[in-house]
Amino acid sequence: MRVDLPYDLSPTSLARFACVLRDLPEAEEYEFHFGRERWFSPFSMLLLSAILRQFRARRPDARRLAREHENHSYAAYFGFFRSFGLQHGNAPGEAPGNSRYVPISDLNVNEIHQEALDTFQEVGDVIEGKAAELAGILTRHLEGELLDTLTYSIREIMRNVVEHSDSELIHFCAQYWPQRHEVEVGIVDDGIGIHRALIRNSTFEELTETEALQMALMPGVSGNPFAGRGNDLWNNSGYGLYMTSRICRNGGGFFLCSGGGGIELDQDGKRDFETDLEGTAIRLFIDTTNLHALRDRLQQFAEQGREAAAQIAGANINVASTASQMLTRDFRQE
Repeated sequence: MRVDLPYDLSPTSLARFACVLRDLPEAEEYEFHFGRERWFSPFSMLLLSAILRQFRARRPDARRLAREHENHSYAAYFGFFRSFGLQHGNAPGEAPGNSRYVPISDLNVNEIHQEALDTFQEVGDVIEGKAAELAGILTRHLEGELLDTLTYSIREIMRNVVEHSDSELIHFCAQYWPQRHEVEVGIVDDGIGIHRALIRNSTFEELTETEALQMALMPGVSGNPFAGRGNDLWNNSGYGLYMTSRICRNGGGFFLCSGGGGIELDQDGKRDFETDLEGTAIRLFIDTTNLHALRDRLQQFAEQGREAAAQIAGANINVASTASQMLTRDFRQE
């Protein structure tokens, strides 16, 4: 059976393509045609890779063939093809990267926990170190508003993967276009998805998949029923996705898909779309011309979020955790 990738390789187009694959009839062989070379953003590669891994897992006995993949030299260099099992191009993390991009790479969640044990750190500290390293590669700076914003945003999404997804790996990539004043970061996991993670909290166990996806972006909402309790600096508070999406919407955009649905947010509003992804995929798109003092913005978002959380049954209305309001180097200086 022939399967043509969509000509449009944007995230929303590929998210819908997942539904096409889901609905394909059973066959002994599937021939994937990648078509001629065209624009293929880092996050689109990451998302399509997850979709193709999922297809392989669902139909393990079917033969899968690739055609015209040789046309996509940049994707091959970026580690796209090997990330879903096709032996073509670089492996994930093999391309050296530079100040403009980080190729498709993986972090092992168990290794993050082990590093925390071995180095006498909190897991959140280790994740922040990984996020800062990634942000530093992109910006080639040791300080500054862009570095802080990227470090914070990447850290909060990776924390969600480690704390809620049950995924063994964090898949990520990124690119920075200085002359366009744009940064794109993609983070994908192969875990249980937002709906199953959120209904672990009995307060939200009656939510539908669509409702859970909408609720996950609200402040104070967490699958952890103890969110907001205790004095731990890294205490889960349910503010991570909310705070990060607020940052991205300031001239950029935020894209989230999990289970059967997805949400795209930008300064023009919100758009919902259908997809089929067992894990979770998130795209952070940041306009670097609209950066302001991160700490002031986060504290403003946290206060606004607290007011909104008061209107949501079951939400944490105490306050966003200390970590969710700033970077660790800031609150340790207080």
